[in-house]
Amino acid sequence: MDGGELEFTGRAPDARLAGLVLRYQGFAMRMGRPVQRRELPGTTLPLVIAFEGGFALGRPGETEGPVESFDSFTGGPQEAFVATHWPTVVRGLQVDLTLLGAHLVLGVPLCSLRGRTVRLEEVLGRTGTRMSDQLRDAPDWPARFALLDEAFLTRVTAARLPGGDLTWAWRRIHGSGGNLDIGSLATELGCSRPYLTQRFQHTFGVAPKTLARIRRFERAVRLLEDGELPAAQVAFLGGYCDQPHFNREFKRLAGSSPREHLRLRAAEPSQDT
Repeated sequence: MDGGELEFTGRAPDARLAGLVLRYQGFAMRMGRPVQRRELPGTTLPLVIAFEGGFALGRPGETEGPVESFDSFTGGPQEAFVATHWPTVVRGLQVDLTLLGAHLVLGVPLCSLRGRTVRLEEVLGRTGTRMSDQLRDAPDWPARFALLDEAFLTRVTAARLPGGDLTWAWRRIHGSGGNLDIGSLATELGCSRPYLTQRFQHTFGVAPKTLARIRRFERAVRLLEDGELPAAQVAFLGGYCDQPHFNREFKRLAGSSPREHLRLRAAEPSQDT
């Protein structure tokens, strides 16, 4: 993307948060005009705190229509892209949480956040307001990242882990890239598929089959955007039956064909460090 200045500062979270919190990324952006980026469905959830400026988010699966403005926000699992409208000037940070990490850090079953974007205060109350103020007032990025480590370690330590079988199922789905049979997974756990689905969806916001679907798509998007493999090979490696199957699934989740996605992505602001 041309015509803007984007600065990113990142650090890995404390090692004790491994598997829960994936990345801290501070950002400072100044652009000549407002821009838009499509955030695709994935197996991580963002927690965003803007110190200056803010973002406007549209309805899932829509690039036009009403938008709502946010400064500090998070959300639940999505099954469609979300159009994020960036202002000309914005400064803040983003934390990437796994589904398990989001469940523990936010302290709510993710079923209550499915398909939604909410202000941080809605899930964390005064703790969210205090966290936003402390991060904004901190002297530099290392101090902010240290505050995040402390806050998340405190919340994770105090949180109640979901059942070990649910955590194991989540890890199996994620580690397989989404390419596993959910019925067989339930059999390994010694329960029925409906029972596993009900409990899993309550905790993580989506059914095991849906998470597997999103995980396959997420991996395919990364391979596609790397640009080293043709779409047909990406489809094969992603576990799709054939190229038409891959194209249909991409259209459902990204709102575009794989080729059109790459064209649109080239014009969008990058979030890479």
